[in-house]
Formats: sequence, structure tokens, C-alpha cells
Amino acid sequence: MSAPFDELTAGRRAWLARAGLAELAATIGRPGRAAVAARPELLARVDQHAAAIRDSLGGALLDPVALAGYSAAIRDAARDAGDPLEDWSRPSWAMLRLLAVCSLVP
Repeated sequence: MSAPFDELTAGRRAWLARAGLAELAATIGRPGRAAVAARPELLARVDQHAAAIRDSLGGALLDPVALAGYSAAIRDAARDAGDPLEDWSRPSWAMLRLLAVCSLVP
């Protein structure tokens, strides 16, 4: 039986967070950056999301554990709402928010 996330060591939490953020970079970050390259107007929207994330998580210095937890909550909510997080021709709020998380990963 595994321990709840809160009972994991700091090192284990950091490792899990980095793994989750690496997966996010592969599934959202890469295609999202390509979409921004093709449609530069998306960059301003992503920047606004990044600023909002910084504010909601307490400032400019964000650690991977906080970002991973935040992105997991956004992903879960998007999936519960039926958002497949795949259509970069019409990116959803959640897709832009997750791309902003990718831009904030240290």
C-alpha cells in the first residue's frame, strides 16, 4: 500500500512532480509551443495565464511540486468537463493554462 502524497518524503514528492511536469511538457508543452509559433496572438493569452498562476500560487518563485499539483487539478477538471486537451486550432482555457504552467517550470 502506498503512502498518501502528504506523507511522502520531500525528495519523492519532488521526483513525482518532475515526472508529471515532464509528461505535461510532452503532451501539452510541445504541441502548444508549435501552436504559439504558428499563431503568435496566443502568446499574449499564455502570458496572461502565467501571470494569473504566479498570483494564485504566491509569487514568481514557483516550485515544481506546486506547479505539478496545480496542473493536475486543471487537467482533472478539464477531463471531467469532456475537454480532450488536444485541439490547438481552438485551444481551450485549460489548454492555455496548462501551456502557461509549462512556461513556468524552473
